[in-house]
Amino acid sequence: MTQTLFPRVDSWQLSQRIEAWAGEIRVNVIRIVAIALFYGRHLIELLITRNPAIGGMYHLRVTGEIIAWAGAAGVIHLLLVRRIYPPTMKFATALMDVLMITLLCAIAGGPKTPLVLLYFAAIASAPLRLSLPLVYVTTGASILGYLVLLADYAWYQIGFHAYYADKSVQIPRSQELIVILSLFVTGLFAGQVVRQVRRMIDRYPLLHGASQGGAA
Repeated sequence: MTQTLFPRVDSWQLSQRIEAWAGEIRVNVIRIVAIALFYGRHLIELLITRNPAIGGMYHLRVTGEIIAWAGAAGVIHLLLVRRIYPPTMKFATALMDVLMITLLCAIAGGPKTPLVLLYFAAIASAPLRLSLPLVYVTTGASILGYLVLLADYAWYQIGFHAYYADKSVQIPRSQELIVILSLFVTGLFAGQVVRQVRRMIDRYPLLHGASQGGAA
């Protein structure tokens, strides 16, 4: 009787729609704050150190990407406040973040830059939309993005033959594997968060119905 009054699938689908939209808003706010913080750090370093390596074309490329990323975040905000949130939007925004992180890392020198840690932030943002497929897509895209950085660094920045001929410029295979496995495990944890939230939502109608029956 309780399952008829409070269907499990409907409870999850309704909660998922509402909370995914709310989660997307939170992710976008954090996205905007993070863009401002990281770019602010870049500007402070540029002004204090006067390092030519982070000036010139590097500064222009970073600024150009930040403007594009912030502009996209602004458009996302306008859509969300108008409650325009199609099912594919969460995938588009997550893949946008992974793409921007990959481009930023490539500009900053490839897989050796500490900015690769932002991939973990991208995966951590996925559970806020309450979507297991999104967790899988974001995790896979982050791993692929890191592999692209490795290929770009070894085959383009250094050069295929020069990279494998000089061990001083090589990235140890063990280090590459640790990063990839860490991204994969982070995705597993993110997926478990979504699964646990679903179990909680599925149980709530039963507990709610039981409490109403007890009160009656």
